[in-house]
Amino acid sequence: MNILAVGPILALALFTSFASAQSDEAVKKEVLKVGDAFDRAREAKDRATIERILADGLTWTARGDRLGKAQVISDIFSENLRFISFAHDNVTARTFGNTTVIVTGHSTSVLDYKGKRFDAPRLFTDVYVKMDGRWQLVGHHVSELPKP
Repeated sequence: MNILAVGPILALALFTSFASAQSDEAVKKEVLKVGDAFDRAREAKDRATIERILADGLTWTARGDRLGKAQVISDIFSENLRFISFAHDNVTARTFGNTTVIVTGHSTSVLDYKGKRFDAPRLFTDVYVKMDGRWQLVGHHVSELPKP
């Protein structure tokens, strides 16, 4: 192969790899913003934003319950789910192609759910899929950790 032909091919490969890494970071930031928007909407009881972010086929697994979109929204607006404090840390996002992002993190939030206090630390996983031109939460799972 001609050495002059290898240079442009190598440059294109490096550029494609760099552009992909940049787009992955942009996608991660976009999804994390959607997660923040959901948290603010939950606190403000902004039904339109909550309904836009939660996918119709949502599976929400937490506190021994497996809920769908309608049940999650009902819990938020009926006061079944009430946050006393809200704190997440070690939040990371991983992209899978350009349509799926998995967000994981650690929560020390304190909340009341159906009259029971939940104050143990937890790990959480959120799965976002880009559908209909926007990021939607399709899966949420929480695992409680032992209290320190």
